[in-house]
Amino acid sequence: MKIKQLLPLALVTTSLLSVPAFAFETSCDIELDGHLQYHQGLITVDMQNGSTMSIDDTYHLVINGESVTLNNEQQQWVNTYYDRIDTAIPMTLNIASEGLEIASVAVSEVFGELLGGDNELTEDFDTMFTSLNEKLATSFYDDNGNIKVDTAKFDEPGFFDESWEDEFEAQFESLITESMGRILIAVGTQMLWNGGDMEAFEEKMERFGETIEHRVESQAAALEEKGDALCEVLQEANYAENKMQASIPGLGGLDLIDMRSGEMKM
Repeated sequence: MKIKQLLPLALVTTSLLSVPAFAFETSCDIELDGHLQYHQGLITVDMQNGSTMSIDDTYHLVINGESVTLNNEQQQWVNTYYDRIDTAIPMTLNIASEGLEIASVAVSEVFGELLGGDNELTEDFDTMFTSLNEKLATSFYDDNGNIKVDTAKFDEPGFFDESWEDEFEAQFESLITESMGRILIAVGTQMLWNGGDMEAFEEKMERFGETIEHRVESQAAALEEKGDALCEVLQEANYAENKMQASIPGLGGLDLIDMRSGEMKM
């Protein structure tokens, strides 16, 4: 899965509300091609040639169950590779969690303004975001709160598969469709308060949209910076992986990180 598809911050409203949509993207284009497991400091990668590589938190490299002796330069690349993967995984999960929080607040405020704070649609959205957060916790953490990742569980290559995005969009669209009657009644009521003046109503919603945008803008920008930082970490991991593959016997099949936005030098 591409990093820019990590998790949508699609604060998707309807054109009815005239509220701008937000999206979290980065220019990074990286995929994970292969099976990665990560738990309690141990990274395990099933390589393309059928071999298995593991690195623990003491930077000890094992291939197919056998310890590998490394020279200083080789050990440097192993250390870098481990550190960057060890950094990237919690960064990814934090970005996902913060993205859900931003989306939850923005969506609740949009429909709270239109329908009133005490309404079923806002409550339904709260339930949806709570459910997604719970899925995040159960999918990527063990019972003791330790991060546990197994990419074999995903249909798409990456820390997240596209089912996360599909589920978000499907639930959002379903809630909007089911609540369209309530939304139309709320719009009619708002227009009555404005003397039936559609133009005045549009101006009011546009002002509200700008307020929401300014409120969320800094958070979205900060999250995008974190996404760019994640890309840099994975670029460095990719560079170290290439060095390991080229210099360490037995790692010829190591090609977990597929980077398509250019190489970096270290």
